[in-house]
Amino acid sequence: MGGSAVRGTDPHAGELFTGRLAEARAFKAALAHFRSLVDSDREVGVERRNIVGFHGLGGIGKSALSERLEAWVRRDLPLANGWGPPPPTKVDATVRIDLHSSAGRLDLTAVLLALRAGLAGVRTRWPLFDLAFTAYWSAVRPGEALPSFRGNAEYGDVVANTVGEVFKDLGSVADMAVGTPIGVGVWGVRKLVGMIRRRGDMRLGLEAFDGFEEFLLRCADEPSPTEPRPAIACELAATLSWELAGITPSSLIAIFVDTTERLALDPRRASESHLNRLIHAMPNVLFVLTGRDMLDWHDPERADLQFRGPWTWPGLVPGTQEEIRQQAIGNLSPVDAAAFIRRSRRLMDLPMSEAVVEDLVRASAGLPQYLELACQAALSVKNSGGGRQVQVSDVTGSLRSLVMRVLDDVPADEQRAIRAGCLFRSFDTALVAAAANVDQGCAERAVARPMIEVHSDERFPYRLHDAVRNAIRWSDHRVTGGWSERDWETAATRAAVAARQLHDAAKERRNNREILDAIGIAVRLVCDQRTDLEAAPGNTYADWLARAIVYSPSLTGLSTRIPASSRTDYGRHVLNFIAGKSHDKTADERVHLLRGVSEAEHPLRDAACRHLGYTIRRQYRWEEALAVFDDLAARVPTDLNRGQRPQLLGTARRFVDARNAAAGLPVESLVTRIREYVHGRPEQYFLDIGAKLAQLDAAGRQREHLEDVGIHLERRAFFHGDPGVGEVDAFREEAESAGHTVGIRSGLLTTLLMRRCAPEDLSIALRRLKMLDEVSTDTGTFSFRYAFAEFCDAAVVGDGDRLDALRTAVDALTMRGRAWIPVECFLESSGRPVRPIPTQWVEPFTVVRARWATHLHTYLTRHGVADLV
Repeated sequence: MGGSAVRGTDPHAGELFTGRLAEARAFKAALAHFRSLVDSDREVGVERRNIVGFHGLGGIGKSALSERLEAWVRRDLPLANGWGPPPPTKVDATVRIDLHSSAGRLDLTAVLLALRAGLAGVRTRWPLFDLAFTAYWSAVRPGEALPSFRGNAEYGDVVANTVGEVFKDLGSVADMAVGTPIGVGVWGVRKLVGMIRRRGDMRLGLEAFDGFEEFLLRCADEPSPTEPRPAIACELAATLSWELAGITPSSLIAIFVDTTERLALDPRRASESHLNRLIHAMPNVLFVLTGRDMLDWHDPERADLQFRGPWTWPGLVPGTQEEIRQQAIGNLSPVDAAAFIRRSRRLMDLPMSEAVVEDLVRASAGLPQYLELACQAALSVKNSGGGRQVQVSDVTGSLRSLVMRVLDDVPADEQRAIRAGCLFRSFDTALVAAAANVDQGCAERAVARPMIEVHSDERFPYRLHDAVRNAIRWSDHRVTGGWSERDWETAATRAAVAARQLHDAAKERRNNREILDAIGIAVRLVCDQRTDLEAAPGNTYADWLARAIVYSPSLTGLSTRIPASSRTDYGRHVLNFIAGKSHDKTADERVHLLRGVSEAEHPLRDAACRHLGYTIRRQYRWEEALAVFDDLAARVPTDLNRGQRPQLLGTARRFVDARNAAAGLPVESLVTRIREYVHGRPEQYFLDIGAKLAQLDAAGRQREHLEDVGIHLERRAFFHGDPGVGEVDAFREEAESAGHTVGIRSGLLTTLLMRRCAPEDLSIALRRLKMLDEVSTDTGTFSFRYAFAEFCDAAVVGDGDRLDALRTAVDALTMRGRAWIPVECFLESSGRPVRPIPTQWVEPFTVVRARWATHLHTYLTRHGVADLV
């Protein structure tokens, strides 16, 4: 809102907003009070007084108020601005976090970058945060260079300089001159992390809080693209707050968070919880929140918030007599509304009489969005020529009628483009041109219209205000140029074609982030209205979107790009399928969601049924999973579905039953190969794997391809010891960038089995593998990969105590599937047998154990070990 109504007409459009004097006074008082708190020497306790909130209905002017408050304290407004001189309390830096395009989720990595960019104006270097954030960035965005603040490499320069000084303090003569400054920064922090791992007692030459070195390691080791660890991101914010507190005299930072109601779109309110933690972690920073709803963090019943209750947020308690920290925003007073119109009349030279001004004040009831649209309508009258005066009927009516009136003054082709823009939360001109079926030039002209807002997203930089978007989207098709519901569906269909093209191009480039962006656009379309989707290649999936979702690089990454709810049944089932694959849900919740999709008439039905079986299988509920797969095969008897029963029987160690069930099916060779492998005969696996990998790659089944490449590397490392360091590192990098948890775990296991790095690095890889195992399994325990790595590592270094502990831990597991057999054989060969699991052996167990003992002996001999401890 704000001055967006006259963008391109008035260079000082933001000055048009002259109201909100009461809110300005409240904010000025809050600034002064918070300044006194920041300057005090008292210790930070339980209470937090670092929030000022403004709330009110949509279209009331919250965003405009937020933007104007920021400009006011930054001294970017002229003195004649309706509020007078800027507040006497100096604000040293401001940060803006706009949640307008959020689907109910907070991107904490983007928030941290915004914080760091804002504080660059206070001082150039924040060494503790820069080191820790760079380690965190490398973990959640592997392979990506550090972003710039203002289109240059300044952040990379700062980090590189900080790392260089740390290395000088440590006496290191490491050559830092590699790559770009940004690359040097990331590389240097990785090197520093490696040095800390090797020298656990290292103290950096920095003034840091106790435990900073350990925190730096956690930032590097615990997050991943699929598990970004929001708690660590909040701790990073606390690190920045700690450094800020060390400045004398103290600095006052104001962070403006706009459109907070978006966080309520997530039924679980997870992102609101993250924001709650982040604000609590930065008590010396003032947060100015604007949204539709009053914050209820003072309510002790908000069990989903870590920090809640009147003892934590005393200023948020309604009716408090101490200090009001939440203000309800009402409509402008008649005086302010009249001042707004008169100022607009003067700046835009509108032919509007005083009588029309008075009627418009009454008709608007002080609603800022209404006033802005009325000024646009008046501007249209002026631009129509003929010298006609603005009449009352030109600038009054419903909010929707004003939108339609303004739109009616736009050429027909640009109208189409603006209407098409309503399909998206944010967009670029290419998307709008495709959806509207207009030329690119038309789309470029349309986005220059006042009702189109520009925001900070580099990829999709345009959007419409919700009030305008809803007025256009849900207008009657009988208005001039109006679209019927079928017209909207046709436009959405064209937009989905454009999204598929973006998806396919990104897939060709193997750009996982853009793949997910394209899928997210399509999911939003199908959630808003019926959309015809192109068929998928092959006959497994009914449409391309269902196939793209199943084959997407990371469903966790996709979850941040989709809406929280759907107007259509198609979209609702899509959202439920994605949620059913999320680690944010409990195992029972995932089963419930996937079962619902599997029982619906939906293109994801069969995939949901398979994944329902996989989810139940991971909980070792063999019979239930078999029933799911049998029902699926009976309903859709494809080779893929008919092959699920014998594969599950093999996973459940029922090898004889699996052999019988697979007889005559295409899956028979796979079942035989798996059975031979766990019986200690890997020869057929190595003969067949090349063809399988080529087939998966050609089919574009990226997630499955990565999984099988990782398993192949694991087995080559154990049986042959031939993967190169570069090959393993490249695979790990690809798995990390895709957020492929199974691939990451395979890469770690391969690294551990190859043992071509320092012992300290092996230790950290082993720890991370265990952590990923625990978060990836429905049982919350480690899996066979960690057990395999732990046994081999302990055996190589001759640590019998670790082998004893492993034996105890494995024996305590109530269920163990097929993949555990090598580990069980290893333990028995070392004299540490575990409780046997019922197994249908096709050869005597003694023979199987002897084979695995031989493989283990070959592996240990390769690493210089003669006998097991």
